[in-house]
Amino acid sequence: MLVAVPLGLLVAPTAASAAVETFTERVGPVQVGGYEVQQSVRLAPHAPVDGYITNMEVDVVDADGTPVPIQRLMLHHIVFANLDRRDATCDSFTGFDERPNPLFSSSERFYAAGEERAKMALPGGYGYRVTPDDTWGLLYMFMNHRPVTDQAYIQYTYRVVSGADANGFKKVDPYWLDVENCRADPIYNVPGTRKKGSTHTKSADYTVERSGYIVGGGGHVHGGARKLTLTQPDCGNRQIGKSLPTWGRPDHPFYNVRPVLHEPGPIAMSGFQSQAGIPVTAGERLRLNSLYDNSLPHTRVMGIMIVYISHDEGAQRCAPPPDDVQTLLGPGTVDGRSGPIPYKVPLTGLDEAGNAETIKKPPGKTKRLKSGKTIDVSDRFFSRPNVRVKRGATLNWQFSGQELHNVTLANGPIGFGSPNLDGDRTFSQRFTRNGNYRLFCALHPVQMSERVVVRGRGKGKGKGG
Repeated sequence: MLVAVPLGLLVAPTAASAAVETFTERVGPVQVGGYEVQQSVRLAPHAPVDGYITNMEVDVVDADGTPVPIQRLMLHHIVFANLDRRDATCDSFTGFDERPNPLFSSSERFYAAGEERAKMALPGGYGYRVTPDDTWGLLYMFMNHRPVTDQAYIQYTYRVVSGADANGFKKVDPYWLDVENCRADPIYNVPGTRKKGSTHTKSADYTVERSGYIVGGGGHVHGGARKLTLTQPDCGNRQIGKSLPTWGRPDHPFYNVRPVLHEPGPIAMSGFQSQAGIPVTAGERLRLNSLYDNSLPHTRVMGIMIVYISHDEGAQRCAPPPDDVQTLLGPGTVDGRSGPIPYKVPLTGLDEAGNAETIKKPPGKTKRLKSGKTIDVSDRFFSRPNVRVKRGATLNWQFSGQELHNVTLANGPIGFGSPNLDGDRTFSQRFTRNGNYRLFCALHPVQMSERVVVRGRGKGKGKGG
């Protein structure tokens, strides 16, 4: 289950229980340029042990093991995958550049964490099976909040039960449920054009391969999320699981780190756990529902849940859920706020000294463009940083640089964002509402910004803000 648990649950190895061991590994150093966002993949070491992982957690540390504060580097999210096993919900993956990624092709995703630092904690007697011959890989995203290049290590700790202590243990298989599955950067955009209290829902169905019992699960969302729910469409679409965010208080570092590179995410996500397990059967569907506020734009968001299934052919379809399902880190158990919390991401630029500062628009005059015109996106700049178009106009962005870039709304009337692109690939957006659209490249949010002013009576609908 991907929820935060007290560190005291991890058991250090002792002479009396040599088959219950806790291992700590490091990957790095990871170097991130000033004010930049880095997405990458790496191989990851693991202990040469045959047994079952029952607990796992991850953090960002310096060389001496000191945790790194987000005022320096933020680990936005990280995914652990077993490269030698087939993923239960995806046969192939696209990389951060939206092209096929051979490293993670069919690899089994078994643990992940975001800003909220989710931790795996399975019920007693259940574990994720590992062997000395496994090959692990990491997929991660870092954000640097300072103007200078910084570096840190990815440190992860996991508890393994093996030998005689593993007798009777039940193996769990991870099912990665994602409304934008099979992508290294599984983002989507919430337009935010409805009235206050409205909800934007995106769902995806997955077929269970083998019968068994869900013994735990938890999710990951971004700023603006209401919740994730897991339902069974073949059983009257009943809800069998959910994951709820808790948001930080106004003085929490998530809301005070500068510069602002993205909308702050939750500080915790609830999870669910059951010793008996929630029955599912081969061939039936599981539906993940990702629910976000739709009164404000939310860009590059995610809706992900991982559940752990212990396979058992004796499970009965649509059988009543067990009465031992527990919610961990639910509302009221974490010091924080219910949400979503309204938040406006400002546009950020650089002053003469190269330091980040909030700006209303990039430097330069505003150029009037006709519908259908193309803006060149090269390395670290938009060719037209300030443009004006009529409502209903379409603009194209052509990504001609050597690096990956995207165009993403920071704030404005409608949320949108492109994939990470290069190689002269293009992205188009039609502007149907008047207003000021402040845009950036989410990989280089301080160095690359743009403003699109939409005015007039074009063919679009509605008013801007």
